[in-house]
Amino acid sequence: MSRFALTRPVMRLIVGLSLALLPLISAWNLLMPTRQIQIGPTLGGVTNETPVVFSWASIRDGSFQKAVTERLTEAFALRRILIRINNEVRMELFGELSSPNVVRGNKGQLIERLYLEDYCSRVEGQGAELAARNIPKLRDIQNYYIGRGGQFLYVLSPSKAAHLPEYFVDKVPCPSTPAARSKLVGDYVAALKQAGINVLDTATLIHSLKGKYDFDLFPQGGVHWNDVGGARAVSAIVDELNRQAGRPIIPSFTFTWTLSSAAGADRELVDLLNVFFPPLAYMTPKVKYTTAASCADHPARQLEIAMVGSSFSHLPAAILVEHNCLARLNLYYYARLGRFGGVPYRELQRNLDEAAMRPMRDAKIMIVEENEAFAARNGYVDILRDIVTKP
Repeated sequence: MSRFALTRPVMRLIVGLSLALLPLISAWNLLMPTRQIQIGPTLGGVTNETPVVFSWASIRDGSFQKAVTERLTEAFALRRILIRINNEVRMELFGELSSPNVVRGNKGQLIERLYLEDYCSRVEGQGAELAARNIPKLRDIQNYYIGRGGQFLYVLSPSKAAHLPEYFVDKVPCPSTPAARSKLVGDYVAALKQAGINVLDTATLIHSLKGKYDFDLFPQGGVHWNDVGGARAVSAIVDELNRQAGRPIIPSFTFTWTLSSAAGADRELVDLLNVFFPPLAYMTPKVKYTTAASCADHPARQLEIAMVGSSFSHLPAAILVEHNCLARLNLYYYARLGRFGGVPYRELQRNLDEAAMRPMRDAKIMIVEENEAFAARNGYVDILRDIVTKP
């Protein structure tokens, strides 16, 4: 008797049982959404869940049907695998990316579309215009902290589009002029300084370092500065805060780096592609820090520092906490989305209400970070201003 003749019924039984289990698993996932069984690697990215609301109005406008369809789709056990197969085929055969918010530039460089759209829409005089919009807000915040004997620092972080435009400007309509693109940051920062705002321009700092290393300061598959870029920015922040204080209240550090495979934020846009074979054939620097003083008993551990900023704030905040001895620093991510800090650096609280944000008023040092791509257009500056100006 053929060996295969014996195994065919067994294989048929296994396949049949597997197919029979799929609807059972899907039913389980529908009934137990927090304990779903999914086959395949977790998908990158966050989707907003549409609530299922049964009403005549929701049926008429189609929102009920849409929400139910989403639940059924997400409950399917093979959803992750099928999505990755679809995305892999589209990328390899047609060059299409699954995430509409990600743009692929030359030499495999990836960027988030919003940063590129900002860079390509800059116009002459925009820097001064944005500064005029932000100066009254920043002045109120700065006056509050300095008036209480504290310190204030406004940090402008760099955009990947402005740092590496040669990879991207030919991939989308880019009507702005090179002069308008390059002048915005300088004009914006000059106006802030003239108005007396304590500003640190890490955007220009990072852009000035282009070509100084054997690697770019933005990873190929990410949109935020890499570890060396973050370390250079934090060194500048510490120097400025110590200068303001008139003495070294925060210990500095030196650092070295080695190149290794991309991980964490250095591959964040690659992970959004949700393919089986992500394009990760690039290296990124990983930094080793040597702090100038022991953090165990350094007075910096007791400093009450608050930081309010965007996603560019995470790496500097983590470095300041873990390598500059600022154990009590708290990052208020977009003011209200979450509070981060602790050693090791991590999320401490999510979705902050007004009471959870009020401790920002008591900070000895306040750092506000905005990215050059969205300067003077972030709601979290308004939130902070309201917090410190309300009785």
